Amino acid sequence: MTHTDTPAPLQQILNQGGIWQARQAPETPLTPARSSGYAQVDEQLPAGGWQPGQLCEIYSQGLGQGDLSLLAPVLAELSQQPRWLLLVAPPAVPYAPALEMLGVRSERLLMVHPKNDKEALWCMEEGLRSGHCSAVLGWIAHPPATAIRRLQVACEESQGHAWLWPGAQPNSAGSPAPLRVQVSRQDARHSSVTFIKRRGRWPGQPFTLPLQQPTLSS
Repeated sequence: MTHTDTPAPLQQILNQGGIWQARQAPETPLTPARSSGYAQVDEQLPAGGWQPGQLCEIYSQGLGQGDLSLLAPVLAELSQQPRWLLLVAPPAVPYAPALEMLGVRSERLLMVHPKNDKEALWCMEEGLRSGHCSAVLGWIAHPPATAIRRLQVACEESQGHAWLWPGAQPNSAGSPAPLRVQVSRQDARHSSVTFIKRRGRWPGQPFTLPLQQPTLSS
């Protein structure tokens, strides 16, 4: 079947731009991306930095893997805004002195500890839609694909930044999130980072990232 033979309903979906096709060039971001603060990471990200409107899933084997160090520079930049960094169901309490050393204004942090995953997902979605959060971070094990899709829609509509920790291992069935990254500690100063899904590019190869100081304590 040629492109012109594509059934009308499918062609309408493709024309809306919600599905990236391999023959297409990477899409132009609606809002400029923010540098990750790491040249290696910016090279891996399709827009050259963390792109607003794209939910990113992060997979790590527990605390101290370097996943928050990966986000530290962009969180420091976002914390300069008169809005909140919303942390939903974090697995540990942020350590304020370490955050300040990394340039993150701890007074801009807003933590929410929901009773269950359903409430946590609601908090993330409302935080994105509210316009009062410069970034939303959530730790929710095994969120359903429908919930991730809602978060992505809210993220895209608000052109906000959002990161989700859905568990230790990526779901083999895939995810509606346009960006997925796996982080694991190599040694005291380095982590291994792999972008396993990137909109507009093939999955990346593992690379080594120097660690900054940890930002969470148990």
